[in-house]
Amino acid sequence: MKMGQLEPPDTHFLSGAEGWMELGDYDSALAELELISPDYRRHFDVLQVRWHIHNRMQDWDRCLNISLQMIEAQPEMPQGWINHGNALFYLERFEEAFNLLVPMLKRFPHDEAIPYNLACYKCQSGAIQEAREWLECALKVGDSKRVKNMAVNDPDLTPLWEHGVKIK
Repeated sequence: MKMGQLEPPDTHFLSGAEGWMELGDYDSALAELELISPDYRRHFDVLQVRWHIHNRMQDWDRCLNISLQMIEAQPEMPQGWINHGNALFYLERFEEAFNLLVPMLKRFPHDEAIPYNLACYKCQSGAIQEAREWLECALKVGDSKRVKNMAVNDPDLTPLWEHGVKIK
């Protein structure tokens, strides 16, 4: 279901939810989202913020559900698919996460987050060589400097560095 743009006061409630989330007050952030007009609570932007709040709360099952709603709301946007893959990943369903995102490479060939996340999934499932190849793909697709900076500080990729993998 395609929705129009959010408008005030809903945009204010969404901003308020983001602010509470940044402050670590997840209950207030979720309460702020409940102030959004019922017709717009399933708006992609609202779902995205809701997903991030539950992600920070480490409520992976809820993240899984929300990401499915995101895909339903806007299947042409990569973020719903990426969030769904990450929710599966956090539930340690690495193979499912990988199998979900691989076909998304063809749909969203310029989104560096997809090969980057595939690298994380493979890394955490112990497939170090494949993880390195996916990370190299992310470096080619995206801003290599930004991807490198993200990768070296990402705990999901630590096994790469422990195996002596260097990124160019």
